[in-house]
Amino acid sequence: MNIKTELLKFLKGFRYAASGIIRCIRTQRNMRFHIGAAGAVAIVAVLCSVSIAEKLALILTVGGVMALECVNTAIENAVDLATKSRPSQLAKAAKDCAAGAVLIFCIAAVFVAAEVFGRRILYILGCFAEYPELIIAAVLYFALWFWWVFLCFRENDDD
Repeated sequence: MNIKTELLKFLKGFRYAASGIIRCIRTQRNMRFHIGAAGAVAIVAVLCSVSIAEKLALILTVGGVMALECVNTAIENAVDLATKSRPSQLAKAAKDCAAGAVLIFCIAAVFVAAEVFGRRILYILGCFAEYPELIIAAVLYFALWFWWVFLCFRENDDD
């Protein structure tokens, strides 16, 4: 075995993974929602100067939500392919369970965010009071997020 050939095969795997992530972003409204939420969490984390441990908890939680959304999409696509002409209750159950796994992790993510940011909520609100331009920035962020989630790839959405 040639090491160069093996390295190229290895790197090709990353290209396939990136292709899957991009497809998930383009076709899954929920994935775009999660990315927008992750951006909001990152901004608030910077504003609040969270600790290293809190950053790691947020990163793992956000990464887990997005990874599960990719797995959910893969399961939905595989089930749709396998049952194209004959929908079944088992196929529906598989898709519902995969979506439920994402929901469970999202609920856990909300609890992590509440724990990290809950004690800092007054500080966050104070930032908006002290710097009113942050209100404009937040409104613009949420408007762009809404556009990206619900309007940008509407013709590509599988959900």
